[in-house]
Amino acid sequence: MSPYVFVALSTIFGIAGQLLLKRGMGSIGQSTTGSASMLKRIILSPWVVGGLIVYGLGVINWLLALSSFELSYVYPFASLSYIGIIIGSYFIFRERVTAMRVMGIAVIIAGVLISSQS
Repeated sequence: MSPYVFVALSTIFGIAGQLLLKRGMGSIGQSTTGSASMLKRIILSPWVVGGLIVYGLGVINWLLALSSFELSYVYPFASLSYIGIIIGSYFIFRERVTAMRVMGIAVIIAGVLISSQS
């Protein structure tokens, strides 16, 4: 399998994991009681547990990518997850995407394209 597949899977699993974690913590809400109660709700949340598992799959793929590429080459690709998070947050959580965020996405894409040419 191409090492680029590991980079792509790492990004996709990382994005999905973060979105699941956000969903889980959104359903738990802020803690007004003790931290033990909050920890119990986190541990028992299927969204949070699922998010951690999916995020863990992203970490495994990241490690496989690191075994094939120099860190300084592959690390800029990790910034693509910011784009996926913004898009996912917009569609799933109905978060606002401002013009500044769109410009930020453009800068990230330009940076990844520039650094991938080296």
